[in-house]
Amino acid sequence: MILAVGAPVFLGISRAPSRMVSAERMYDVMQGVTFAPGEVAMVWLDFGPNTIAENEPQAVVIIEHLLRRRVPVVLLSQYQQSERFLTRVPQEVAQRLEREHPGQTWRYGEDWINAGYKPGAAIFIQALVSAPDVAKFLGRDVTGMPIAHFPRFAQIGGVERVKLVAEVTGLVGVFDTVVQFFQKKGYRPTLVHGCTSITIPEAYIFLDSGQLNGLLEGIAGAAWYSEVLRKHFPASDNRDLLVTNTALSAAHIMIILLIALGNLIPLLNRFKRGRHG
Repeated sequence: MILAVGAPVFLGISRAPSRMVSAERMYDVMQGVTFAPGEVAMVWLDFGPNTIAENEPQAVVIIEHLLRRRVPVVLLSQYQQSERFLTRVPQEVAQRLEREHPGQTWRYGEDWINAGYKPGAAIFIQALVSAPDVAKFLGRDVTGMPIAHFPRFAQIGGVERVKLVAEVTGLVGVFDTVVQFFQKKGYRPTLVHGCTSITIPEAYIFLDSGQLNGLLEGIAGAAWYSEVLRKHFPASDNRDLLVTNTALSAAHIMIILLIALGNLIPLLNRFKRGRHG
């Protein structure tokens, strides 16, 4: 198993991912949302080291798409272990975009803001939705600077100016909280979700009901989304994500082979005993 997973990673082996219709639909949904001046996207990163293999690639492609569109992004989390991802993921995406587009810049405070970890879950979200001014309610970013200090985020106003909400998590109940409480009379944002493979069946319920507008299914969904991005932005570099997806596929194939081998050996032993019995 170590060889199956390690070989693609250390040798940089990658294969084209399988087509994921849900990821294609999510791209169209995110591309179709229009943002006027002062309107923002809000991305919740609610994952830790336990689901980083699936959730971080999802966070990367979602943030990349929004930054490519120059949509101001507010990053925050209900989960304390996500704090380092709130800082690292957008920085790495911005650096990659700047290498891809010499002369252009993506800067903290202009293209994204990190509001940090917010305790309280449902209570916090309900208070946020009811707040007359989102920037003032969120208070300060992780550096201690008032969010209202940054011009592109100071003019948000009420929650109605949050046009898109993305929730990336593998935690039980976290996405449900956003679905339930991130809305009010006359307002419901476009909602997209990145989930782990084990929570896909639960996510389909919200997708089929229309409460969820777009879905990334595990790392496979993120890998195909990155391919869709590359189709529209040919210079996009998704090689690392494809390598990770290939390593996961190799692990699945190895598991299937080991299961087959584990069942084949007893059958062969039984056959031998039958011949000599």
